[in-house]
Amino acid sequence: MKVEQRRQAEHSFTLLIQKIHLAWYKDCRGAPAATKRNQYPKALFLSSDFFSYHAFGVPTHFVNIWQKPDGFHIEKNCRRLMEWSADHTMRLDPFEVTRQKEGVQVRYRYDLHNGAMPGRYIYNREYQKNPLNELAFVLQSGDYGRAVCNGRFQHWEDCCYTMDILNVLLLSSPTASLDCLITREPNKVYQQIALLR
Repeated sequence: MKVEQRRQAEHSFTLLIQKIHLAWYKDCRGAPAATKRNQYPKALFLSSDFFSYHAFGVPTHFVNIWQKPDGFHIEKNCRRLMEWSADHTMRLDPFEVTRQKEGVQVRYRYDLHNGAMPGRYIYNREYQKNPLNELAFVLQSGDYGRAVCNGRFQHWEDCCYTMDILNVLLLSSPTASLDCLITREPNKVYQQIALLR
């Protein structure tokens, strides 16, 4: 196999990642806004430049959305090339994707410094409180997983509420379809949903 073909095969589009960050303030709490938020799609079309050639990195689609009283506003819709760290992990707060021989692993990792309230903790055998770090799912070829979590951030004057959605599709063969995340439902779902006050 030629060097160029081998390099393209190593970086083919078989791992697709989409990170959606939905945020709102207190004026969008309550039944009418929450109903609209719950009906909002959990997966979106990939950005138009998502499948442009890349030499290094995993193309990751980032979407930031603000819910305001007059509706949803997309603040950011872009693709970034994410790199694996030396230990084969990629941090997409509050999630972590780890590359394995036969697939990928997705974990939820609560961070004391960047994490939203309420805090997510686990107690060890000595009853010490540690930040929650749990396995969301493991994907094999052909699997589609979705991890969802929510939280509250306290600012000086107001509270900001968030919902983070991570869609990860591990294809058995490369694709160039911008709607590949919305044409099927995930077969693995993880939720870390807390009551936000």
